[in-house]
Amino acid sequence: MNLADVISDHDAGQLALIEGDRFITYGDLRSRIAVMQQSLAERGVTIGSTVALASGNDPAFVASTIAILGLGGRVMPLNPASPTAELIRTLDVAKPQMLLVGHAGRPYLDDDDIATPMVDLVALDAESAAVQADQPMTVVDQNDDDVAFYMPTSGTSGVAKVAMLSHGNLSFIHEAMQTLEPVISSSDVRLGVLPFSHIFGLNVVLMNSLRAGASIVLQQRFDAGESLQLVREHGVTILSGAPPMWQRWAAAEGPDDSLATIRHAASGAAALPLGVFEMVRDRFGVEIKQGYGLTETSPIVTAGRGGVAARPSSVGQVLPGVEVALVDDQGTPVDIGDEGEIVVRSPGVFLGYLDDIATTESMLTEDGWLWTGDVGIFDEDGFLYLVDRIKDIVIVSGFNVYPAEVENALMLHPGVSGAIVTGTADEMTGETVVAHVTGTATREELDAHIAKHLSRYKRPTSYHFLDELPIAPSGKAIRRVLR
Repeated sequence: MNLADVISDHDAGQLALIEGDRFITYGDLRSRIAVMQQSLAERGVTIGSTVALASGNDPAFVASTIAILGLGGRVMPLNPASPTAELIRTLDVAKPQMLLVGHAGRPYLDDDDIATPMVDLVALDAESAAVQADQPMTVVDQNDDDVAFYMPTSGTSGVAKVAMLSHGNLSFIHEAMQTLEPVISSSDVRLGVLPFSHIFGLNVVLMNSLRAGASIVLQQRFDAGESLQLVREHGVTILSGAPPMWQRWAAAEGPDDSLATIRHAASGAAALPLGVFEMVRDRFGVEIKQGYGLTETSPIVTAGRGGVAARPSSVGQVLPGVEVALVDDQGTPVDIGDEGEIVVRSPGVFLGYLDDIATTESMLTEDGWLWTGDVGIFDEDGFLYLVDRIKDIVIVSGFNVYPAEVENALMLHPGVSGAIVTGTADEMTGETVVAHVTGTATREELDAHIAKHLSRYKRPTSYHFLDELPIAPSGKAIRRVLR
């Protein structure tokens, strides 16, 4: 099996992608992919090749991803707006033979930025592939456990990590989702605004929609008013977003019937505040169903069902084929209604972290149980409620921020002698990053410094300048004191 087959059997005239005034059918998309595959193959892309892709939510991203997978390669999606230093750290782990840069990445990346002999930097143009009718695309056989995607993340140490997700991992999620109501079909239209460089946007929105033969309306950058206009203009039927998006949609200008065509609304990547659920319901008459998952689970673990009344505070019920247990510190399952760490086992659980056996073994047992570090409660009906996190990660707009990565970046400034990073609640983003530092650096100096090293969502929004940081005798930061 090969994930590239998700578009192989759809009617050539069926609409696949909409971007502005461009309408691309599945037949056109397959032809674009075939032409792109020829170019990639001439550059040496073959079975087992790793290709990084820095592009936005555009046809070039879609065509490139399927083209690479079809040739038997591995795709590593990157956020094109990430600082160069951050991208280089990730590239150094995966060592791709090529970096494809789409239009969205060109303001940020050029040959001078990524000046390393390990990467062949190639400019990607969505219009460069001349469409040739009935041009067959290549789809080589792959095993379920062959790697399809390298998904960048950060480890608790602050060092860049790359999660390995297989063809079988992602395909399992597609099949499990099709057992739930509402079943997505070729008559559906989906808004593609969640970033495709993130697992939620990549597998739940993009790949799953392509597999169903649905149409995807592409939105490069999130703008709440524009989103609502696209929903009305194209009759979007399924809308997925992170909590900050839903909050902005609820407050955006536009008719109150803007979501009249939506038959399923989903939120994920972070907990949805009850107030946001109520705002959307009261204004648009739409009830949002929540889900829960991780990059390491491809990503869905639980989801709200279309035919079941929404429980605003719950992240839904366990996906078919997924095992979930809540356990105490000794690994013993807890009773219904009691808090426990969420551990997961399913065909969607990742293969591990690239070249990092120690971190993989710290999270993934030999018999396939993934220890998530999240704490939850099950009710008697099997609905899961998130309570807390054991890990120190901060979740900003659905993106994981590991304090150590921010701390390491702060410590690169000569005016910082110590740094401890925590998170705090934020109405717009769920959480935001807070830095506690010692030294002589000013807020202005640190803002300028950190912008060169970290993506915007990872940057501290506030600083506390202290004379001394709380450090345990073991040398570990006592974050709870600062929280």
